[in-house]
Amino acid sequence: MNKITKSAHNWLAHKINNECFIRVSRHLKGRVLDLGCGTAPYKKDILNTANEYVGVDWENTFGDTCNIDVFCDLCKSLPFPECHADTIVSFQVVEHLPEPDFFLSECRRVLRPGGCLIITVPFMWHVHDAPYDYFRFTKHGLEYLLKKNGFEINEISENTGFWQMTALKLNYHTVRFAKGPLKYLFVPFWWLTQTVSPLLDRIDRHPQETASYTAVATKKSE
Repeated sequence: MNKITKSAHNWLAHKINNECFIRVSRHLKGRVLDLGCGTAPYKKDILNTANEYVGVDWENTFGDTCNIDVFCDLCKSLPFPECHADTIVSFQVVEHLPEPDFFLSECRRVLRPGGCLIITVPFMWHVHDAPYDYFRFTKHGLEYLLKKNGFEINEISENTGFWQMTALKLNYHTVRFAKGPLKYLFVPFWWLTQTVSPLLDRIDRHPQETASYTAVATKKSE
């Protein structure tokens, strides 16, 4: 799981990602490919359910690469045979691929019939990992791309409401001013926004306002 540091401006983002993983973990089984795994924060958790974990990413990925089992460019054909995996996960990756349609077609190719694809993608989020940041996705865009590539949709769900989305955008904006000793003035503000906003989302949840989506889909049989 992602580590939660309550003094950080974005610990809520990590908490949300952890909660999303827990929610979809029941779909994990067999051989799991983690495409764009980075530091593989969910490897241990995936292996609690699945039989095998394969971390996949490119050589220029940010951070520690010790948990990457296969190095490849996700913009090209995946180095796996057809029907190789039972489950594919890809967390906050598809927005960084210039051809998401091709990527999803490759996911379908390497999944076994009935295999599960789990992805998370941003909707209202700042540009990050530039210049490799190409897209933002709506619920309807995800549905279109998944169906086009032969997937049956199990769920597409909003990961936040308006308030958590706004709190995170505000905190990422103000972190620019938290230089040196000034950081200690912002820490209480960051903690407050990230603590209160989930409570507000429970009261006032707008389905069209979210920081990101989680999609779970199944490969249709031929």
